[in-house]
Amino acid sequence: MKDQINEQLALLERELSRLKKVTDYIDETKQTAQSIINELKVVQENYSKHTNKIFDLYESSIEKIKRETDIQIKEGVIHFETTGSKIDQTNREKLVEIKRLLENYKNIVGSTESLIRKIDSVDFPMRLDQIESTIAEIDRKNEASTILHKRSDKIIKIVLLVNIVVAIVNLFYILFK
Repeated sequence: MKDQINEQLALLERELSRLKKVTDYIDETKQTAQSIINELKVVQENYSKHTNKIFDLYESSIEKIKRETDIQIKEGVIHFETTGSKIDQTNREKLVEIKRLLENYKNIVGSTESLIRKIDSVDFPMRLDQIESTIAEIDRKNEASTILHKRSDKIIKIVLLVNIVVAIVNLFYILFK
């Protein structure tokens, strides 16, 4: 009976340790989010002072990036064609590894479902409403609200794209680790 209790206590300790790590991660994320919000307030205060310069630089950078990207795409296509056969052979060798990774993936899916349930319990609509009302108040105070709104949408899309890319990279890192 004592052994069972000790086993259960050990299991409970391990679970509490895992829960503490998750809680610490959530607290750290909250602190990071608060820091980001504070930084965004400072950025918003200085935003109108630097907007024209930023967007002039943005437009010239986009043109430069577009030209460079076209060149890189052409070079990449050539490189892709030459390495395609090598990749095909390597892929065959990786099938055994993929089967192992699929087994790990099943475990990750279970953990992900649990995490999704936890995330679903967070009241994101309320938090988003608060952020939205703060943004609306800042927009009303800004003299050039129409211009800033259009430019903010562009910046948000860029940030969202960067976040999506980071999430995809993290997912690939986890899957192919």
